[in-house]
Amino acid sequence: MLGSQFIVATLLASVASVAQAAAITPRQLLGSLGSIQCNLARVRIVGALGDAGDAINTIQDPATSAAATTGLDQANAGISQIASAIIAGEAPPDAGRTEVEAGLKAMGAALAAGDSTDSAVSEAQNALDDATAAGQDVVAQC
Repeated sequence: MLGSQFIVATLLASVASVAQAAAITPRQLLGSLGSIQCNLARVRIVGALGDAGDAINTIQDPATSAAATTGLDQANAGISQIASAIIAGEAPPDAGRTEVEAGLKAMGAALAAGDSTDSAVSEAQNALDDATAAGQDVVAQC
């Protein structure tokens, strides 16, 4: 009987000490991968860039399509740099973030110069707006 009381007392003491422990933040749970919100923002920017690529491929004006594709490729190159660093367990490089930003700006300039009556230009612009918002969330959350 004394043995079982000792076990119960030990369990209660353990539970009490765990209850007093500091709360674990979501960032701590995922370690170097970032918080859940950070990773959701990362997924959103990748998805939005995919949507932008789909729309850019249907733009009627070849010059606008080519210029927007160049910006998209630049943004995707930055995303690849960041992803490689994360997979390697390293901090995402500032150069990757700068590359993404420059690519988004180049896409924006190309689309702004495009034919506003082409629905693909509008679709690409909407996807770019989504990517930009997601990128801002990545900066804020990661």
